[in-house]
Amino acid sequence: MFEKMGCAGEVKLVKGGSEEDFDKYGISIMVRFRAEEQLQQLTRHTQSGGERSLATAIYLMALQRLTTVPFRCVDEINQGMDRINERKMLQLLVKVTTEIDNSQYFLLTPKLLTNLEYNPKIMVHTVMNGKHIMPYDKWNYDKFISRARHYKA
Repeated sequence: MFEKMGCAGEVKLVKGGSEEDFDKYGISIMVRFRAEEQLQQLTRHTQSGGERSLATAIYLMALQRLTTVPFRCVDEINQGMDRINERKMLQLLVKVTTEIDNSQYFLLTPKLLTNLEYNPKIMVHTVMNGKHIMPYDKWNYDKFISRARHYKA
């Protein structure tokens, strides 16, 4: 998954004590975001918030092929990412979550980049709230679709 993003990553099992001391087991996530860097352990002190979010998203996408569940829910995973990595991550998310019929995937976010590529298996629900938001019964769907098509071209 990291290679698809132009990065590198590795997950290692860390045994904190003896072989039978399972409560001390953990994982170490090693990442590299630039070609000239060495792999480094993912920590809150070494990488930026956006890099940590990106690494977490990629790790979760890699794990989903190993476990079948009815649905997955991720909240604001794209927060703190720069636009380039956010776009790459969301495009990879669309590809990975729709290539097999594994489970439903819910991404909750206060923002999405414009002009993202989707496919027929994706459904986007937009919730608009606030005192200055136009009531839904006043929406002009034809005008909305026309403008969306215009901006896509």
